[in-house]
Amino acid sequence: MFGFSSILEYFGLGEISGIDLFFAGMAVVGTVLFTIYFALVLVGGVADGFVDAIPFLDINLEMDAEGVFHMLTIQGLLSFIMMFGIFGLAVSQSDYGSLPAIFVGTVAGISSMWMVGKVFQAIASLETDGTVIHSEALGAKGTVYRTIRPGQSGEVQVEFQDALRTCEAVAEDEGMQIATGKFVVVTGTIAEILVVKPLKVADAIDQQEEE
Repeated sequence: MFGFSSILEYFGLGEISGIDLFFAGMAVVGTVLFTIYFALVLVGGVADGFVDAIPFLDINLEMDAEGVFHMLTIQGLLSFIMMFGIFGLAVSQSDYGSLPAIFVGTVAGISSMWMVGKVFQAIASLETDGTVIHSEALGAKGTVYRTIRPGQSGEVQVEFQDALRTCEAVAEDEGMQIATGKFVVVTGTIAEILVVKPLKVADAIDQQEEE
């Protein structure tokens, strides 16, 4: 059977004992679990759903809006265990003693928690930034980018979700043509197509003053 002792022997650590055995156990367990967790995250957030399904486990898996990594997360704890074991074992095997090994392992573990937090934050931001919620464009004002002809779609440029976006659009009045450069306001959505109507400059100014 391929057990823990076999793993240690594979890396030439079959004769270790004492605190070295503790470091090796942390390194092996942390590496295996972290690899599995990271793989699950890459296939679509399966890990988060798995953790949420455990009733007694209440660990925050999110980063806040400013991107500050909460240290007590599944990925953070696993990365700490992994790096604490690896660096602690390396220092201990170099005959520097137990205390230096624990210190170096702790520093390495905390540093890895921070770096892994940044990586997961980047992954989360990519997923969020790539999602355009067209319904949030309701009420947004912009201009026609490509003429909207009667019964046909064109393109408009409107600002929503904190970005100026070019979207396909149709006129609220199907018999109306809205030329390029005209001001419009979004009145609805049909799937990923915006429904717009002309907006007079005076009306736009009045709405801004009311806001």
